[in-house]
Amino acid sequence: MLKARQHTLHAAPCQREILRDCQMEAARCWNGILDLARQYYEETRGKWIGKNDLQKALKGRFRLHSQTVQALTDKFAANRQTAAELRRQGDKEIRYPHRRKKYCTIPFKQMAIRCSPKGTLVLTLFKGEQFDTGIVPDVPVRTAEILWRKGRYVLSCTGEFPESEPKDSGLRAGVDIGEIHPSAVCAENGEGLVVSGREIRAIKQFRNKSLGKFQKRLLRCKKGSRRKQRLARAKRRLMAKTDAQVRDMVHQTTRKAINFCLHKGVTELVIGDPKGVEKDTRKQKRLSRKCAQKVSQMEYGRIKDYLAYKAKEAGIITCLVNERGTSQECPVCGAQNRARGRVYRCGCGFVGHRDGKAGFLILRKNYPDIPTPEFAMHHVQCVPKYRKRAAPACVVGPGVALSSSVIAGPLGGARCAA
Repeated sequence: MLKARQHTLHAAPCQREILRDCQMEAARCWNGILDLARQYYEETRGKWIGKNDLQKALKGRFRLHSQTVQALTDKFAANRQTAAELRRQGDKEIRYPHRRKKYCTIPFKQMAIRCSPKGTLVLTLFKGEQFDTGIVPDVPVRTAEILWRKGRYVLSCTGEFPESEPKDSGLRAGVDIGEIHPSAVCAENGEGLVVSGREIRAIKQFRNKSLGKFQKRLLRCKKGSRRKQRLARAKRRLMAKTDAQVRDMVHQTTRKAINFCLHKGVTELVIGDPKGVEKDTRKQKRLSRKCAQKVSQMEYGRIKDYLAYKAKEAGIITCLVNERGTSQECPVCGAQNRARGRVYRCGCGFVGHRDGKAGFLILRKNYPDIPTPEFAMHHVQCVPKYRKRAAPACVVGPGVALSSSVIAGPLGGARCAA
């Protein structure tokens, strides 16, 4: 399967200047693509210029490798095609590529990628200029990009990684994607895993409050002042740090879900798609202002992608279904009940975890003949916040700690330290 790996580039100051110039040249190439596409669209009264015509018109105009120019035109054509498909589906707010850039990522196709005698990756920036990244790739690299992330250059490489073969027989499971619990997996035998994402919520809440404070202080600053520049840099650092934290926690959440599926022998995973849950919340008056903010910042698109590629890597078949109504439906009698908190209660006597039984109902949407099992849900954190102690804390009475000279002994007793 095709996967991307990111590596931090440790470039010298002179190399950073060259990379910065290439970024600006790539941005000029991108802006030239926009101008040519716009001009052709106006001259032909609504027709788009083809990718091959764009590549011919841009040949030899920029101080970049020819494969880099072709990669930029490929990216423009792909973005244009995606926007056209979304607009045909009814999303008229989507715009075609139009934004001009001052800096742009530097893409490389396979012809611009070489390996040195030491095995490190060498990229051709333009004629007569090669950049040795110092990175030894694990697999042959197909494409690469030089990105600017968090104040440093990052190399993103794509390559073909091995994947497991799908198994013929095994359990089937469904997974519910939520805002409090990003992944709630339930197999057809009733065993499930609920991964808590409250730490992700805490990070986003801290970020929202901090951004509000930054915005208030920035509004009081004069344009171009050093104070405003310092605040803007601090704001960017905050965004970069919190984005990295959320991304790491989503990775750990989905990894726990897939590891659970592997441990239980799951061969097919049905993923509930909550797409559109954040739309029209104010018009329909179904969420408060704070809840609407939480739902709008939910990482459901990233969670779906991470679950899909991790499952494919493990040999698990995945599919998407609409999860509408699964949080309120009873798996026993089919009644609709609005749950309060995380515990779901029905008049028929069923009591269970709200998100766990929703994962089972998502599975039942594809397989309606599955009988209702006895649910056994396990709850874990996406990141363990506290480590277990080797020995229990020694207390004398409720809440009274012993002195440091006393150590917990066997069977809860105590002994004096030597």
